[in-house]
Amino acid sequence: MKKLYKRVLFLSAVLITTLGLNACGQTPDAKAETPKTATVQTGGVVNVSNAELQSLLDQGVPLVDIRLPEEWSETGVVANSHKITLFDARGNVNPNFLAEVQKIAPKDKPVALICRTGNRTRAGAQMLVQSGYKQVYNVTTGIKSWIGEGRAVTR
Repeated sequence: MKKLYKRVLFLSAVLITTLGLNACGQTPDAKAETPKTATVQTGGVVNVSNAELQSLLDQGVPLVDIRLPEEWSETGVVANSHKITLFDARGNVNPNFLAEVQKIAPKDKPVALICRTGNRTRAGAQMLVQSGYKQVYNVTTGIKSWIGEGRAVTR
């Protein structure tokens, strides 16, 4: 129980620090309009739009979908995505996440992360950078926006 408490406390601190969340779970600069599509670099993570993700995929950069299996089933995934859950349904970090990512993208190679709306990938991308990754791309609008733009998914 003590171990779980420490893990949850650490994860909460990472998420709050990384995401800069306010009491409503939004970033202070969150807006109702369409998210930014320009590339922005923050703390070693490069935020990318769907068009930029497509360019990365065309260059062979691996994409890791960090959502839960039921989410993959519900929406499908971007073709050739590597499905590696980061947080379980209770918010616990998958202890095998880093090792699984390293199987498809060594720390000296680029990797992109996608989730439902871009919130979990911010934390995941920051975790990868902190573990030594040099090129981590965060898809800021997630699979929902990818699908909303009419882009293909596989089931």
